Amino acid sequence: MQILLSVIHSNFRIATAGIVLATCAFVGTSGQSCEAQRKATSTSPTAEITSYSVEGAKEDSGYTGPLHILYDDRTEVVQALPSPKASTDKDRAFNAVGFSDIQLAADKQTLGWTINVENCCTSYPIPLSLVIFRHGRVLHTFAQGQMVWSWMFFLGGKRIAVVFGPTHGPEIGDYRLYDVQTGKLISEISGDEATQALKPDAPEWAQLLQEHLHNK
Repeated sequence: MQILLSVIHSNFRIATAGIVLATCAFVGTSGQSCEAQRKATSTSPTAEITSYSVEGAKEDSGYTGPLHILYDDRTEVVQALPSPKASTDKDRAFNAVGFSDIQLAADKQTLGWTINVENCCTSYPIPLSLVIFRHGRVLHTFAQGQMVWSWMFFLGGKRIAVVFGPTHGPEIGDYRLYDVQTGKLISEISGDEATQALKPDAPEWAQLLQEHLHNK
């Protein structure tokens, strides 16, 4: 299992390395020129996100088109995935193929989403990273090597909690709390192997995330 996760994580880094740069490089579906997309990222520090949408989302497939983010100052920011790479006889490509689990924080300025990546051992892509976006740009990308089970904002968008775990197997989970501005890890706790859940004395943020996970 550890070897498999290492392979997935290695290919994931390659697949997602161009996500931010692809915002400008991608033109086709969004219909915007490279210059227009550069201008669109210059949002006001006080501008709030009013809506967001994903193009070409196929229900329950994990595959999507670009993500459109609209602000109250009429700015639109488009986030696109990098162009897929073809597999070869010697190396199978695991491409980033979709946006999922998009959430807007209470501050209306911080948005987050997970990136679905093709997986060697399932017939469907799985979310392997959590991206946090604010003021027209990506602040941080959080990945641990395993899939993102669930995540949520805390303190109006100042912190995020995320739980990582295997695609199949024990539901133990690696629960992590991060500061959104700095990207620093604040706290980390793992589920109990015997109960397949958090212990009763787990911190409140972790228990709330576990409840959120089970209610998905």
